[in-house]
Amino acid sequence: MTDEPSSSNEPTQPSESQCDVVMVRVGIDIGNTAIKVVTQGAPTDEEAGSLKDRGPQLRSISLRDPEWITQCVEHLRTLAAKLAERASSDCQSVCYDVRVASVNRGSAEPLVAALDEAFYDCIRVRFVTHQDVSMTIDVNYPDRVGIDRLLGAEAAFRRHAAPVIIVDAGTTVTVDFVSAEGVFCGGAILPGLEMQTAALAAGTDALPKLDWASHRCREMPEGPGRDTVAAMRLGVLSSVAGAVERLLRIYGGAATLVVTGGDAGCLVDALPAECRAVEEPHLVAQALLDLLQPNE
Repeated sequence: MTDEPSSSNEPTQPSESQCDVVMVRVGIDIGNTAIKVVTQGAPTDEEAGSLKDRGPQLRSISLRDPEWITQCVEHLRTLAAKLAERASSDCQSVCYDVRVASVNRGSAEPLVAALDEAFYDCIRVRFVTHQDVSMTIDVNYPDRVGIDRLLGAEAAFRRHAAPVIIVDAGTTVTVDFVSAEGVFCGGAILPGLEMQTAALAAGTDALPKLDWASHRCREMPEGPGRDTVAAMRLGVLSSVAGAVERLLRIYGGAATLVVTGGDAGCLVDALPAECRAVEEPHLVAQALLDLLQPNE
């Protein structure tokens, strides 16, 4: 979708140099099946070191949960309360700086409205757009590229040796290429693991719909699948892994392969060792953290 500036209220916010405000920085990545809420507050020096070691703090909430918006709002309230407890006693206010990266307008708009209503007195919400991406986008229609693909590509380029191939294994699987000069050159899109198994189940009477979150998908059979679930898992994983291998050759081969997304672990283990895939499950969250730096 084409991102647009949020229509949310943008009240005048206190400066963080003052002691009367705690600023909560929030990045929200809204996908087709889940949202990820990544947060960055004002931890102590000791806590900052441990948080850096662990990577981004994030909460994943399924869009299939009818209470997902309430869960997101309550998560931010809880975070703000914890930050306020650690802050100086002179800090009486909690304000939110929220950036939303979305490929799902139907979920993004009600969430932004709920955030405005819940924190109307001190919140700034805006969508991340293509203007927030610093790399050159060399494709036919740059404005049509999903913002999640661009953010993931930029985060991978900043953190790994270029050229870089970025595989985002989520609802769909995208395989994108960033040149040694940091130019986003486009990529490929194919159905993800869950989408493929759902299609198998919907198109047949006998095949089940697999839940990749509950199956031990990393245990790839070394030979033919010996039951229906194993055969489906082997077939679907092999189709995606095989596509990635072929695209590596098409893109030129000599590139760092970075795999992100909810099914990154399954796909990394399905790829041959010579691919030397690097698993980075939260690249878009990392990119949102980069945008939320105080000195932006």
